[in-house]
Amino acid sequence: MKHLIPKLQDTDQSRILQNGTFWNLCASLLNSLMTAFILFFVMWLNGVEDAGLFSIAAALAYQALTVGLFGVRNYQVADVKGYFDFSDYFYLRVFTALLMYAVVVYYAFCQGYSLEKASVIFSFSLFKSIDALEDLYHGEYQRQGRLDLASYIQTIRYGLSLTLLVTILFATHNLSLTCLITSAFSLGVFILQNTVLIRHFTKKCRKMRVLEIKNLFLATLPLCLSTWLNIYILNAAKYSIDKVLSSEVQAYFGILVLPVFTINLLATVIYRPYITGLAMDWKNGRPWNFLKGCLRQLAVITGLTILIIVFGWILGLHLLSLLYGMQLDLYMAPFLILLAGGGLNTFAVFMTVVLTIQEKQNMIFVGYVLSFLFCLFFSDQIVLRYGLIGASWVYFAASAILCIFYSGVFVGVFRKYIRK
Repeated sequence: MKHLIPKLQDTDQSRILQNGTFWNLCASLLNSLMTAFILFFVMWLNGVEDAGLFSIAAALAYQALTVGLFGVRNYQVADVKGYFDFSDYFYLRVFTALLMYAVVVYYAFCQGYSLEKASVIFSFSLFKSIDALEDLYHGEYQRQGRLDLASYIQTIRYGLSLTLLVTILFATHNLSLTCLITSAFSLGVFILQNTVLIRHFTKKCRKMRVLEIKNLFLATLPLCLSTWLNIYILNAAKYSIDKVLSSEVQAYFGILVLPVFTINLLATVIYRPYITGLAMDWKNGRPWNFLKGCLRQLAVITGLTILIIVFGWILGLHLLSLLYGMQLDLYMAPFLILLAGGGLNTFAVFMTVVLTIQEKQNMIFVGYVLSFLFCLFFSDQIVLRYGLIGASWVYFAASAILCIFYSGVFVGVFRKYIRK
């Protein structure tokens, strides 16, 4: 890990910001393409049934991951005044990680799935769970202005793990075994990289401060619940398809929805390096700079969404058909609805970051509850009646509810702040 030393010694803030943006882009692209990449090889090597099985396994893995992450990353990065120590975040993450693994066991083995399906869900969830462990350390690097280092080593881990996963899958055609071996390898890479870096950012963990950890838990609980609800909302259509339709339909929907997350992840690449700056503007009484920064990021999200919808209409669906060897031209309408819904969801996710900075985590939770209730009561019926296009409208409507509610809260909080 000697190659990290020169990066640690770099103090040029302009270069650090540029490197942070670049490596965050690389890590986010690898993360966003990982599911698509694995799905492609599962489809090619194991067939459409296994592809549908992997699609629901990935959805449940990301759902469990939200419990491990606990919505702490944005809060930790925005904690620029250091109200909580790294040790507080560490002990909280130990608790949330244990809770996450309990959820993984429940998802895999307590829902009546076949042994094959349960093993795929369990093994891929283990693979993704390492993101929750790593996120703790990367949040601390970013809080101290070194997102570039966090993104750099994450890119390395993602790249090596994905390469190994595809290689083992090609050799064995066994998805469960592949994910288990890759999980062990990915964990080793995580430990090797972060034990070197963390020493330069914080001292050894102090004794557990129960009161501070309790306060941190209560402060981030609304964020965790909100993130869990958001992932549920993103995957509500998949869950409904799993209940009322077939694995083949699940595979089709899984392919159509893949480009949707590109909007979210590309936007995250752009706005994540500026979260600390937005937090400083708000905390230090510069509301108009804060508003200008928010509007700039929202304009970027809108522009990205329009570009991706246009590209999807002209070429996107045809490229997916060629890539996965499936006839998808009949699904242009649900595809475009999903892309538009992806833009709305990205808008909503950025607003959760803004509302976190404004310390309105409870209102974030209220918005997700409203959208969750819509999915809970209407998703199954809509998907059963209208099939794939119904699933697309479920996603679009749930995202629109979030956008409208969060925009209203933001305007209200900002106007109140200006009057004061």
